[in-house]
Amino acid sequence: MKLKNKLIITVCIAAAVSVMASGIVLLLMLRSSMMRDAYGEAMMVAVEKFSDFEDLIEERGGTSVDQRIKIFYKNEGNWRNVVFSSKGEIYNLTVFTEEQLDSVAYQMNSGIVSTDKRDELIHEDGRYIVHSKKIDGYTFYRLYDITDVYQKVNRYTLYYVLISLGMLAIVMVVTMFVLRGVLSPLSALTDATNDMAEGDYSKRVEVSSKDEIGTLAAHFNEMAEAVEENSRRLTESEYKKTLMMGNLSHELKTPMTAIAGYAETLLTTKLSEDQKNEALYYIYSETNRLGRLSKKMMQLLSLSEGEAVENKDIDATELLESITETMSVKVKEKEIQLITECDAEMIHTDEDLIKDVIINLVDNSIKASSPGGRIWVELKDDSLIVRDEGIGIPEEELASITEPFYMVDKSRSRKEGGAGLGLSIIKLIVDRLGLTMDISGKVGEGTTVTIHNLHFVYKNRNT
Repeated sequence: MKLKNKLIITVCIAAAVSVMASGIVLLLMLRSSMMRDAYGEAMMVAVEKFSDFEDLIEERGGTSVDQRIKIFYKNEGNWRNVVFSSKGEIYNLTVFTEEQLDSVAYQMNSGIVSTDKRDELIHEDGRYIVHSKKIDGYTFYRLYDITDVYQKVNRYTLYYVLISLGMLAIVMVVTMFVLRGVLSPLSALTDATNDMAEGDYSKRVEVSSKDEIGTLAAHFNEMAEAVEENSRRLTESEYKKTLMMGNLSHELKTPMTAIAGYAETLLTTKLSEDQKNEALYYIYSETNRLGRLSKKMMQLLSLSEGEAVENKDIDATELLESITETMSVKVKEKEIQLITECDAEMIHTDEDLIKDVIINLVDNSIKASSPGGRIWVELKDDSLIVRDEGIGIPEEELASITEPFYMVDKSRSRKEGGAGLGLSIIKLIVDRLGLTMDISGKVGEGTTVTIHNLHFVYKNRNT
């Protein structure tokens, strides 16, 4: 059963119970009031009739009392007055015996009405209240008809039932319209969740209120946004992995083909000593290139899997000196001047990872620089800056250079021993350290890489 139907049934049951309960209370109060008025009026009429009966008995005349009673009440024609004496029935136009009347009568002797609860006298569809009084050997009974009181109560009950049914019908209709408006966002949410279950994460629902359902709709939209973003990232990640594997296969194919070709030549062709040495050197250099590629791939995978970060305070000057010493052989080979500048005393970060970043950036700058060029490594203003005077990067390729195996000049990169993984590794490390990186440059004017949000302790000032 749908929620809307459940709520309609629940509201209708609650309304019915409420109407019935209030109706029963009201009808009981109405019946009690009407019966109280009827009993009061019956007693007043009885007192009046008893007084008339006493006057009739006290009259003096030529006829007997019994005869006067019969004549008086016969002329009056009122069957509600009944008189018995010790000798028997004097006047009685009803079907009731003295015993029946006496068993239900409220006795009014000595001016006092008996307070014992008496049953009403019932005959066919009629109901009567009976009062009696003994006067000079006679018993006078007065019947008061309350049939119309019960008929009125029954009519009011019928009216109330009909009105209640009409009210319930109105409540049901109004509830249906109200719930349709209230639950329509839930229907939209149900449709959206079904679409999401089928793989469509673009669905959103309209937030049309600020109540709990509106809050639920807003939270659903936030969840859908997060799910869609995660799905997009997973798809993009899978695409990048596929692309990376394709690039890796391509990068491995070239040196492996060359190695296999030179090895076959050495095995099948008679070569001079110089030719043999040249072939062996080429095999050696390509083997080294494969080793570097393998090492960088392992580093890239370890970073992707979430290598632990161990932040600590590092002496900034010692860090730059270590970098200078590490890169000294390469800068000497190309006669490049490596210039370092530092106005920080300490850096709070992971020492191994920040070293990898700087070494990779300097290595890229060396490959991009001509002999005799200059490279700057600067630690200032909570930033690491590495810039060179090399060949630069075209502006249209700046957004792609951190992708694995991406090379601006493939032939030059391979000649310099590059595999297109350096900036990918740097990007992963920067993200892992919670930093941001900007790359700028122009063709022929060099490249500048700036890493922001490092935590420095500066010389001669507090941070």
